[in-house]
Amino acid sequence: MNDRSDGFSLEEISRERNGDMLRILEESPIETRGLTIAFDRAPDIFAIPELFANRVACAGFLKGRELFGFAMLSSQRRFVNGEPRPVAYYGSAHAKAEGRGHGFMYRISDRLFQGHDEGAEIGYAVVMTGNEAAERFIGRRMSAYPNLPYSRVIASLSARNILILARKKESGTTRVRSATLADVDVVVSLLQEEFRHRLFAPVIDRETFLENAARRPGCAISDHYVAERDGRIVGTCAAWDMGRLQQTRIVRYGPKLKLAKRGHAILARLAGLPPWPEEGEAIKSVTVTDCAVRNRDPEILEALLLRVYNDSRERKFHMLTVGSCLQDPLLRATRRFISFGVLSKIVLLAKDPSVLAEGRLDASLPYVDLAML
Repeated sequence: MNDRSDGFSLEEISRERNGDMLRILEESPIETRGLTIAFDRAPDIFAIPELFANRVACAGFLKGRELFGFAMLSSQRRFVNGEPRPVAYYGSAHAKAEGRGHGFMYRISDRLFQGHDEGAEIGYAVVMTGNEAAERFIGRRMSAYPNLPYSRVIASLSARNILILARKKESGTTRVRSATLADVDVVVSLLQEEFRHRLFAPVIDRETFLENAARRPGCAISDHYVAERDGRIVGTCAAWDMGRLQQTRIVRYGPKLKLAKRGHAILARLAGLPPWPEEGEAIKSVTVTDCAVRNRDPEILEALLLRVYNDSRERKFHMLTVGSCLQDPLLRATRRFISFGVLSKIVLLAKDPSVLAEGRLDASLPYVDLAML
């Protein structure tokens, strides 16, 4: 049944539409100054959301049987004011150009929050800064869409993309090595201490950690690192090669970047580095996740990143990505690296508008896992 006279309708969809959804992603590249990229989630667009959620609901925006857009709502268990609670993560919203201008964001969001949030009273979304169509949606409601949650921006998410170039000297005071099964209890303890104080951080225990290590392609226990001082583990992170789940493809280089790419190719041959991908090829990258260090000390995280960087260089990766909310002091750990940042808005969603008031929730250090986006 059509929701409006414009011929568009909403329908719950799942993997039978996987191919159509992947094509919409391919046809919706992101253009920045001098560079156009596309996100590729082949072979299964549902794989990443399902790794981070108890349940994933997806709504499609159709005209007839043709899919013009889609969005997902993930039911997660996350920390809110230090306590585990059900929350909803609204993400993966994409539409063809022909599907825009028909209230896509309002209509599809209203539909998803109608009975698919598993009782969650609050949730969150991440909107890339500069995505004007999505940014207009923040803080707005319309009486025609009663299920649409109230919303406001609570922080900025900074994703630091570190370019892998010359090998770097590692810390002389902190020993970093790959984690083993014997380290799991200490690693979990560090993560628990980090997560319980951060809004929307995941609930973790030994069983969950081992399940994640078994389920996540490219992120086994051996892909986690531990930092030691005086024989004691003081920090941890994971270096996740997500190539089997998602890739970022170069669609088009602008004229200046084409020249820079040629110059880099010459240096890459001399330094034994991989050349930057051709148009149509994917950037080979590592996502740094599950970071926790004693006393939130940036020097410990820097030591971890130096080791991940050098190991990734040996494996011929182009870059590694690490991030947190912009006000997080741990981001100082990236200062020794050549990087470029991408900013997004972290948006709080709530059924009750009073929850959005300052002080109701501790949103001083919200958590978003870059691997989930």
